Amino acid sequence: MLPKDLLAEVRKIEIKTRHLVDSVYAGGYRSVFKGRGIEFAGIREYYRGDEFRSIDWKVTARTGDLHVREHIEERELQVVVALDLSASMAFGSGSREKRETAVEFGAAMTMAAARNNDRVGVCLFTDTVEKFVPPAKGPTHNLRLIRELLYFLPSRKQSDVRPVLAFLNRSLGRRSVVFLVTDAVDLPPMEHELRLAAARHDLIMVTVRDRREEEIPDVGLLEIEDPETGEEFVWDTGDPAVRERFAGAGREGRRQLTSLCHRLGIDVIPLVAGESVINPICRLFAERERRLAGAGAAK
Repeated sequence: MLPKDLLAEVRKIEIKTRHLVDSVYAGGYRSVFKGRGIEFAGIREYYRGDEFRSIDWKVTARTGDLHVREHIEERELQVVVALDLSASMAFGSGSREKRETAVEFGAAMTMAAARNNDRVGVCLFTDTVEKFVPPAKGPTHNLRLIRELLYFLPSRKQSDVRPVLAFLNRSLGRRSVVFLVTDAVDLPPMEHELRLAAARHDLIMVTVRDRREEEIPDVGLLEIEDPETGEEFVWDTGDPAVRERFAGAGREGRRQLTSLCHRLGIDVIPLVAGESVINPICRLFAERERRLAGAGAAK
């Protein structure tokens, strides 16, 4: 049972994100995800007109007669929001921290999946998996997910997506839509892990940045502490070269991650702390609908 004050906060974000869910749903959630997968239904004898590619050669060899594999379209999706809770996600130069924007995104996608009667879960991580709530359904389950997104306190500070990708590949028994939400700060090389996860799931990378990470103002000497390592240093922001070096490092890291994702066929949703999470989502949905329409026309 949730305490009354905590329940009130959960209800508040539920109400706040309700219009976001309306936009996500209207923006194409059902059309770009629903029925994307197929589920094995059984084996039957071959009939004239069946696709040659559907023949199950092992059963055919064993029985001496042609048999085909039948599949049915999946009517229910499984959605997982994997959210980075490393210390750098607590940064925010405006009205909201990166984590708050990430949570708003996670809550919106959780409620969109629930509205579509899909199973949904969350996986909260730093450089390890901190909390996993397996995909399920129901109002109580959905409120628990939002509560975890809002209030879970991680035990570690640094970030590494490789353990969470390996964990989800082991733990999810069926193909899922996985939203991997991170600020992409100081991530280690992970092409192998991304490639494996993208082959098994519909993996979507969601990057969160703060504009001040890429647009450093001239405020003189600035004492900074790295939130993940605790290292302290002083920047002379009056030096344009210093500002560009700091801002350029963040831009380059995200550019490399985005380039890698595109090369592996992984879609990317770029979010900015304090700004709308819906417009980037709907842009991705529109792009996916165009690709689906193009693939259908090419058949």
